[in-house]
Amino acid sequence: MASYRKCTELTPKLVEFYTKLKENKEDFEIVLISLEDDEESFNQDFKTKPWLALPFNDKSGSKLARHFMLSTLPTLVILGPDGKTRHSNVAEAIDDYGVLAYPFTPEKFQELKELEKAKVEAQTLESLLVSGDLNYVLGKDGAKV
Repeated sequence: MASYRKCTELTPKLVEFYTKLKENKEDFEIVLISLEDDEESFNQDFKTKPWLALPFNDKSGSKLARHFMLSTLPTLVILGPDGKTRHSNVAEAIDDYGVLAYPFTPEKFQELKELEKAKVEAQTLESLLVSGDLNYVLGKDGAKV
């Protein structure tokens, strides 16, 4: 059940990711390989998504799942134009960074790692605690500090 929740949490971010990159005329495509066992659920879910999908119960789906050794959900495998695997799973990168993770190259991941490191180094107690209108903590007596 946890993997289903992860999929449902990632899907809106993936739709946003897909839409923004397509608006920027990026040349890529997402093809869903559904592991659904209910055709009605597959059809309802697929009609709300902007990407492509293998047909329900297409035998190549299970072959591809084995080929890419899909063991966790969600999994987003990146293939190059030559058909070779460039990255075995970028689901977490999209969840963490959105469109900033594109085009999923080693250089891009290094850049993101360096940005994350700089963010941690610049972090202060105030930057951790202050969020929007919340710029205080409560004392034992309920006073805002």
